[in-house]
Amino acid sequence: MKRFLIALMVITALSSPLAACGTSTAPNDSGSSVTSVPTDDVLALEGRWLAAITAGDRATVDGILAQGFRHISSDGKLVDRAGEMASMTPLPFTMNPSEQIVDIVGDTAVIHGVNTLMQDGKLVGRERFTDVFVRIDGKWQALSAQETTY
Repeated sequence: MKRFLIALMVITALSSPLAACGTSTAPNDSGSSVTSVPTDDVLALEGRWLAAITAGDRATVDGILAQGFRHISSDGKLVDRAGEMASMTPLPFTMNPSEQIVDIVGDTAVIHGVNTLMQDGKLVGRERFTDVFVRIDGKWQALSAQETTY
């Protein structure tokens, strides 16, 4: 039941434009409310980032990437922040994250997960990913991303 509630919170957070702005509450197994951990904020930001990437939304991606951002693409290319921003165009597919595991230590969060790439209702690929976020001045920002196609 607890996993179902966490999944429901993530889905709700991804549909809210204010999702990454604060903490939320959800009932625990005893029926009382507990304040969520920063994982919710990081997962909501991950969802906004994926949506912005596929939409070619440069302004949103620019606000998510840390100044020292680096990306290792699924074909092994290392791209810096400027290169990432320069390559942004709307994509013909969606990225649907699953199997997300979040580890937070201090002001660093790491998400391991799978992105399922769908276009016109058809599977076009799957990528296992690792994204690293850092909290700078109270705001989570993406510092590193890496994908492996499988």
